[in-house]
Amino acid sequence: GAPAQADGRAQAAARLTRRASALLQHAQDTLGIAEPVLMGAVPFDVRQPARLVVPRTLLLGEAAHAELLASDAAAARPPATAPRNVCPEPAPEVYEAAVTDALARFARGELDKVVLARTLRVALQAAPDRAALLRRLAARNTRGYTYAVALQDAAQAAAEGLAEPAAFIGATPELLVRRFGNRVVVNPLAGSAARSADPARNEAIGAALLRSPKDRHEHALVIDAVAQALRPLCRTLDVPAAPELVATDALWHLSTTLVGELADPATTSLDLALALHPTPAVCGFPADQAFAAIDALESFDRGFFAGFVGWCDAKGDGEWAVALRCAELRGTAVRLYAGAGIVAGSVPASEALETGTKFRTMLSALGLGSALD
Repeated sequence: GAPAQADGRAQAAARLTRRASALLQHAQDTLGIAEPVLMGAVPFDVRQPARLVVPRTLLLGEAAHAELLASDAAAARPPATAPRNVCPEPAPEVYEAAVTDALARFARGELDKVVLARTLRVALQAAPDRAALLRRLAARNTRGYTYAVALQDAAQAAAEGLAEPAAFIGATPELLVRRFGNRVVVNPLAGSAARSADPARNEAIGAALLRSPKDRHEHALVIDAVAQALRPLCRTLDVPAAPELVATDALWHLSTTLVGELADPATTSLDLALALHPTPAVCGFPADQAFAAIDALESFDRGFFAGFVGWCDAKGDGEWAVALRCAELRGTAVRLYAGAGIVAGSVPASEALETGTKFRTMLSALGLGSALD
């Protein structure tokens, strides 16, 4: 049942913390890396294997930014390409039926919110140029977090007949947690609306989102749960009374930034991320019931989608972002992921449209902006 699954996730989180500490210690003691940094991705279900590594070489700050954006005009422009095949999983009507099922669960009092995801399987003519793809994502999403994580080593890729290892790539707008010294910053996003190319209409959409009772309720559920998870770990915690608007390339979001002072300096950024994950922004509320509903209503494994990506150093400082606006790349096969927060009052067709909008960040970077049209 749900309690046993929750215990299993808690035990898996504890194992992951121990493994992360051991990796950092090994890097210092055995590999001689003076200031090791653990990097990688943790899946939505922490009971599944994480991909965490300590790199021997790190590019930081301006050097990393210059390396990422060093591109000619051709790299900045996505290649004009037609996919061989685009297949939604599940089909939009099946996704809408799952939303209807979730609404019935709300009516029965089983839960208050659930995030339901769907995927898009795309078969390309040729494997995408990953460096160019990352540059385009970074250039278009300057306020977010661009990431790429290898999901296997070269030998595993070769055994599958792949020229390069499968990878998880994306550009997320959402910070899960940042920890520097005793300062903790968390910035959940919940409540979204598609932006418009028309400036006046775009502004009106943002203003309507800020006033929307349904979206404000969805956002409040997330903030309350995040604050509840942080309070035992923080000496002080500032929680703003109301959200503000933030924009990505495709969407308006309701955003709240919580700032706290850590109670115990031994609590690392990874400890904080695991204490917060999964927030109601990617799972639902209450968490155990939402997790069970996702298990029942989604027909695929989320993998790293709606998990988190980032880094933690030996001092415990670090930054982790929610793994959204993403795709798994495996040769010419690409699988995109997108989810929407379902609460009482959600309209199934509107939620399907919202997930379609969220696919566009990755589709346009791949040069497939019209794949859903």
